[in-house]
Amino acid sequence: MFEANSTYPQCDEIEALSGARLTAWQTERLREVADHAYQHVPFYRELWAGAGIDADAPRSIADFERFPIITKRDLVQAGDRWANPRQGPVAFSTRGTSGDPLLVWLSAEEEEAYIVPTMRGFRWAGFRPGMTALLMSPVWHRLAACEAHAVARLGGRCAFFWGSMGPEYLESFLHALSSARPEFVTTTAPFLLSLIRRSTGSRIPSNEILSGVRSISVVGLPLTPRMREFLRDRLGVGDVFERSGTQEGAALDECRWHTAPHVHEDVCYLEVLDDAGAPVASGVRGRLIVTKLSAAGSIFVRYDTGDIAAFAPGECPCGSGFRRLKIFGRPESSVLVGSRRITAYDVRMCIEEDGDLVGRNVLLIREADSSAGVLTVAVEGRAHDQAQLKARLCERLGVDAVRMVWLGDLKVNWGFRQVLDGSEIPLPRS
Repeated sequence: MFEANSTYPQCDEIEALSGARLTAWQTERLREVADHAYQHVPFYRELWAGAGIDADAPRSIADFERFPIITKRDLVQAGDRWANPRQGPVAFSTRGTSGDPLLVWLSAEEEEAYIVPTMRGFRWAGFRPGMTALLMSPVWHRLAACEAHAVARLGGRCAFFWGSMGPEYLESFLHALSSARPEFVTTTAPFLLSLIRRSTGSRIPSNEILSGVRSISVVGLPLTPRMREFLRDRLGVGDVFERSGTQEGAALDECRWHTAPHVHEDVCYLEVLDDAGAPVASGVRGRLIVTKLSAAGSIFVRYDTGDIAAFAPGECPCGSGFRRLKIFGRPESSVLVGSRRITAYDVRMCIEEDGDLVGRNVLLIREADSSAGVLTVAVEGRAHDQAQLKARLCERLGVDAVRMVWLGDLKVNWGFRQVLDGSEIPLPRS
């Protein structure tokens, strides 16, 4: 699927690497980042010296795995000692992450490095020269800063949407669609789901407005297979691709096989670890640890994002040597039921086996008795095959009991938040 293109030869060159060659390439990048951080960033120099890390490490991936893991709290407490002389003039807020926001600085050098993966991901999603792209990714996210550059370098045209991702801006979005007639759109999955809800019974169905769109690249919600089909069919578009990443430098895009987003391994090195800090096998969930393969901008070395993630097992039919990884959510978008960590994605996977429930807003309710093995779930609509649904959730998720809250005609706005406290939704329980 990888077509040669002289505009950005690095895409094919790096992507062709796999196995030992890719590991060697990444180890060299890790060494460069660690050397710069040791020499110029007091926080890392003090941290690594205290952990007995040599100034010329890492010499291998195994050596790199000896480096301490850091958290947002560590960086907040470090203050100016975390600053990098090459961190750049532009700051983005990590408002999409756990805890208080952290400012992540972006330099022109680093932005240039991330434009190539953005181009690669857009090509995977079907963008071609001459197309028009309507760009709606959240402007506070550093990865979105590369999108317009990527479209321009791919020989396309950019259209921009004025407004936010809130449902109150749906009319403005529809106007932008009808004016620009894009073939490619980037946005959030919650916004599209709000559009579908608004268009039900509307004078202008959304699938007519979007009929010329070949591909939509979405962020903000991990897609289940049925959710992807629902979006594609209800919107009348060619295909829907999942794009994900973190402000700390992780960047991932799906190819047309939709087996899980590929890690852009030329800009980030990702690990998935258990609670003890040991790597987990492919297909097993753990904590996502990010290291940015650039000494420019804000430096992140073995940073615990708080994301729940897993590497996809096996190889992708597309032939890329890049690993694939699915991000399922953060601790605040999950609940602990007994000893099991359950995400809204897990619940949607079970619920959506019933075709009538695909596309419904699903919220997890955090309650005091969840520690006793009871999972509480709120679902838009009215009771539907409840006994069978509860049995499926118990079996698939390994919980003792399920309490269902049916929201009826109450429409809860789609958003990034997928967990509510029990006090926030005082409705009768079945």
